[in-house]
Amino acid sequence: MKNKKWIILIMFLAIIGVSVFLVFKNLTIKQMSFAGNKNLTEMEIRSGIGVKEGDSIIYPSSRTLYERLKKIPWIKDAIIRKDLSGTLTVYIKESTPVAIAIVNGSAYLIDYEAQVLEDFTEKIQNSQIFLPVIQIDPFKNKITLNEAIKLLNFINSKGYVKSQDEIVIKGNDPDSLTLYINGFPIIVGKGDFELKFAKYIVVNTEIQKRGLNVQYIDLRFPDRVIVKPAE
Repeated sequence: MKNKKWIILIMFLAIIGVSVFLVFKNLTIKQMSFAGNKNLTEMEIRSGIGVKEGDSIIYPSSRTLYERLKKIPWIKDAIIRKDLSGTLTVYIKESTPVAIAIVNGSAYLIDYEAQVLEDFTEKIQNSQIFLPVIQIDPFKNKITLNEAIKLLNFINSKGYVKSQDEIVIKGNDPDSLTLYINGFPIIVGKGDFELKFAKYIVVNTEIQKRGLNVQYIDLRFPDRVIVKPAE
């Protein structure tokens, strides 16, 4: 009698297990919806997320799908919603390009965290340069690129440059970082941007007041500002 009860219990659990399996098997993606993407195509997002209509809506987990999406450089953040009726919705927050790194004939869109978003070499041939230019290799000279982006973010946040200004940043290393505003070089170097540009404002105001012709300004020294007169 006792064995018979165990057999009935096992059969009951097996039936429940098979039922749950069949239910989960039929919970598939019937529709996929994407929102927030401006630079990424739907095809690129689908390729990155790695699921399609007909796949299980339960597995992989939302966390796994999120981690897959975060591997796409353009995607800064994402929200994934699953509806058991079969709808998978992906809300995308894209990174914002702040500069174009141009080196050895190649161009790359860079975001404010110094990440390469896209190879822009072909597209730039048929378009105007609409962002500041950084002439630093984004792959071989990452440390200098990071410092250049910090400098760019600083001057933008403080309003030291206007939207119509032509901005170029160069440097073989952080200590030689040089900012060109409409062709005029300001040797900035690494860090202490707040202090350096406070001195720059004072010096540049005096230069303009006196009508001096200057070759460059060097802000790298803590106790002085070097102003090189034009020859």
